[in-house]
Amino acid sequence: MTEFNILTPNAMLGYGYRLDHFWYGVEKFKPKAIILDSGSTDGGPYKLGLNRMTCGRDSYIRDLTPILEACFYHGIKVLIGSVGGDGSDKHVQEMLEIVQEISKKSGFSFKIATISASIDRNLVKRRIQTNRVGPCGPVKDLTVDDVDRAIDIVAQMGAEPYLRALSSNPDIILGGRSYDPAPFAAFSMHHGCEPGVAWHMGKIMECGGICAVPKGRSMIATMRTNSFDLTPLSPRERCTPLSVAAHTLYEKTRPDKLPGPGGVLELDGATYEQLTEKTVRVSGARFVPTPVYQVKLEGVEKLGYRTIFIGGIRDPILIGQIDEFLADVRAYTQNLFPELDQSPQCQLIFHFYGRNGTMGPLEPSPTASHELGIMGEVVAPTQDLSYTIANNCRASILHMPYKNQVATTGNFASPLSPHEIPAGPVFRFNLYHLMDLESGENIELFPISNANVQNDAQSSPVPGITEEQLTQLESEGLEPLTFKSFPSEECTMLEIAKIIRSKNSGPFELTLDIMFDTKEAYERVKRANILTNARVMKLYHVKLDDIITNMFFEPALAWKCTLKRPWEQGTVGERDTLGTQQHAPLLDIKVPAAR
Repeated sequence: MTEFNILTPNAMLGYGYRLDHFWYGVEKFKPKAIILDSGSTDGGPYKLGLNRMTCGRDSYIRDLTPILEACFYHGIKVLIGSVGGDGSDKHVQEMLEIVQEISKKSGFSFKIATISASIDRNLVKRRIQTNRVGPCGPVKDLTVDDVDRAIDIVAQMGAEPYLRALSSNPDIILGGRSYDPAPFAAFSMHHGCEPGVAWHMGKIMECGGICAVPKGRSMIATMRTNSFDLTPLSPRERCTPLSVAAHTLYEKTRPDKLPGPGGVLELDGATYEQLTEKTVRVSGARFVPTPVYQVKLEGVEKLGYRTIFIGGIRDPILIGQIDEFLADVRAYTQNLFPELDQSPQCQLIFHFYGRNGTMGPLEPSPTASHELGIMGEVVAPTQDLSYTIANNCRASILHMPYKNQVATTGNFASPLSPHEIPAGPVFRFNLYHLMDLESGENIELFPISNANVQNDAQSSPVPGITEEQLTQLESEGLEPLTFKSFPSEECTMLEIAKIIRSKNSGPFELTLDIMFDTKEAYERVKRANILTNARVMKLYHVKLDDIITNMFFEPALAWKCTLKRPWEQGTVGERDTLGTQQHAPLLDIKVPAAR
């Protein structure tokens, strides 16, 4: 096969990108395809619940317009997965309408394929009854009642529907809910790449330029049968073997084996070679098919309606007895509303900012500071009831007496007026499960439709990078690489590690990463045996069964630990929807002196 290039302008359609970098990539690398991911469960279950796209319509028009210009004027194929965020049929249709709107305005004509990812709930019920649906991660078994309560159900398609769509040679493919790397892998396999190479590239490129140093947006992948190269489009960014290898930790339960539709991407044999100052070559990954082809189902149910209120407490007398005080408030409110706290559909939750508002039960040091910010969260079957309970609860906090009280005018500093904020419906993921497919269903369950957009061509100048922009880009140099210096004596993890972070790995897992930029630092921490299960259990107040992964990963000079989330993502009681602020307990771990 002849090598070819793929351009990804950003990690999420609608989040924006640099036009000068984009057109530089189009003109210099002449990509065969522009491929993007547009989906994620990161924001929580509201997208499927409300049928709301991740970004506003204007953001999609802004991002899509240059992409469609490149498609029309340069003949570059366009593939977008999980359009709209959740990849529902409604959002596939809405994205098609946006493409049609831009095309009509600009005089573009395209052949467009759309792929549906909505799943018939009766099929899911039949698979449940024949024991062919199981949990994906730490979730309960799926029931028929769960399926009935789901507002909408989608499945993450693999590469096969995209391969089928590509066979008719469309200009643009708009895919419903997809495994994030699927459109990248499909296009590459369609043009002769080995599956392991195609899937590995897709896993990295679906996040755009995140694997660059410094972290960027736009990336070029140069594809061959058994390897691929990664080159950032920003003149200030570069890829390194370490930065590329480290990306396989991102949002994953473990970095060496990445399960997806129909198989597992095994990275134990992957190699990363620095080709130029900016470019890394990757090879050696294997895609191993599973005996049974499975797809991940996603669905949400509505729990009720939420109202919130926020305020501050500065009085040290009240802070010293805050738990007892709020227990009295809860009891008083329950007396007014007997249904409160009797079911998941009617709850009152207090969030304490300044004590454990971000980490909740994972917080290792839940000590109140000199002031507390309290957010009250009320969920009830109707918005009116939710608002009424929140109003009464907040008023009780304001006026409830407490021991040794000296301030009698009020207990709660409210920054907002009105004090209560109706926050609308609240949802939870009630389907996050793997369903076995029968032969051929990996294509049949994802029907393809074709649309021809015909418009009169306009005599407009072909867009591209200007001479001034090109001169500016070529004058910019690479950001210098820096390596963290650290003491040889005892130090903290913060002093020796380059990156310490946390993130969701799906809605029911939290993953922790510690990365080092030298082999010396990595080996010192690994030899010290200080990142054990016992240490994690003590730091995060979790049980051994809550630890899913605890491993070192030498290709990235990294340590990874994945935990069961103590609360479900994006639903009632959420503290950190994206899971990005759960890393702090790792910062102060003591690392022994070098031997």
